[in-house]
Amino acid sequence: MKKLSLFALCFALFGTQAFASQSTYTMEEAVNKALKDNRSIISAQKTREASQSALYAARGAFGPSVNVSYALTHDPLSDFQKTLINNADTDETTYTLGVEVRQPLFQGFQLLNSAQKAKLQSQYDELQLRKTNIFIANQVQTAFLQYLMAEESVQSAKKAVERAQEQLDTATNGYEIGTRPKIDVLQARYELSSSEATLIENENNLNSVRANLNALLNIPVETDTDYIGKLDSVPYKIAFEEAVKKAFAQLPDIQMAEKSMNMAEKDMGIALGSFLPKIDAVIQYASTGAEWDTSGELATYKNNPSLYTQQPLENTTYGIQATMNVFNSGQDFFKVRQAKHSVDALKAQVELAYNTAALNVKVCLLILQDAARTVEVSTRALDSARQSYDDAKTRYEYQIGTNLEMLTAQSDLADAELAYISSKANYLIALSNTYAALGEINPDLNTK
Repeated sequence: MKKLSLFALCFALFGTQAFASQSTYTMEEAVNKALKDNRSIISAQKTREASQSALYAARGAFGPSVNVSYALTHDPLSDFQKTLINNADTDETTYTLGVEVRQPLFQGFQLLNSAQKAKLQSQYDELQLRKTNIFIANQVQTAFLQYLMAEESVQSAKKAVERAQEQLDTATNGYEIGTRPKIDVLQARYELSSSEATLIENENNLNSVRANLNALLNIPVETDTDYIGKLDSVPYKIAFEEAVKKAFAQLPDIQMAEKSMNMAEKDMGIALGSFLPKIDAVIQYASTGAEWDTSGELATYKNNPSLYTQQPLENTTYGIQATMNVFNSGQDFFKVRQAKHSVDALKAQVELAYNTAALNVKVCLLILQDAARTVEVSTRALDSARQSYDDAKTRYEYQIGTNLEMLTAQSDLADAELAYISSKANYLIALSNTYAALGEINPDLNTK
């Protein structure tokens, strides 16, 4: 009993820690977990595995196939035949075992084109998996940065509430000693209520963003997960020409468009193969007997061959079989035309993929550049708002400034803080979008 209690104590101390799930994530940890557990990525992985199995199946079509058949035939003799053999019970039951080995020799290049298409499909699904990884990583980073922005916004809103409460206390004290009118108190109360409403809104937004981030990481949405990090800007410069070269070389969308065109070309090769003959090597073996194992019947066959409907009892044949479709009302012809038009359409899609990639890179770089400038502007604006607030506060305390000036400076400071937080987050989100446009995954965005 003591041993059992000791085991329970050890499990309580160490076992719960071993089975406890992680509750705190950095951006890099969040991205890596999503790349491992996100349902969209797992679906893409299973699709890739299915296409690999299809490739193995297509390759298997080049090898021989073996078909085995087994038949039981009951053939009762007619009354006239029975009289010839003195009414003997000669109802015949025969067992036939057949084996056919078929080796494709030439299938009009259809097997080759089918195998090559299956390989292209496997490569396409591999690219689709990488595209999904890039997309999910970008989504996680965006949600993570939105969480950090919401978290800092909550802290900023709390400071705004504290400032509003301080101003209300100052106005109330002034009103009680007769140095301030009651309207100052009422305006200060309104400002406090407005600040509290903003705080509630930011707290709700924080919970919503956390739930979204949990869902991306395949964590229960109600889990109170903590995501830690800072909205520190990371300098990033790259020339447009270099960025476009990277995108053309790395972006899965372009390679997927090319694979689609190549698969359409293989479809056209398969359609053209219907105009060529198909040649197979065939080996056939047949064994017939009156017993289920079809053996030991040769002597009986020699004594009374009339009991057997198939002769000889055992036989093996070898041959070459060639077939060719001569006419099918134009079906093959129009299938070739359909495949050719599909190839032409997908060639245009490849060109579109290149143009779209270049456009996305250009747009992302412009947004990143503007976001960096916005951070600089919002930083200066925040400094000015803080100085203005300090000045207005001093003036109000010394009864030089008005309550309106104080409330305006207070509101401007709150807006400047939120704008500064938003600008930092938007810059990092733009940076994440830029990496995605280049076909890259940078789990931590090099944040420090």
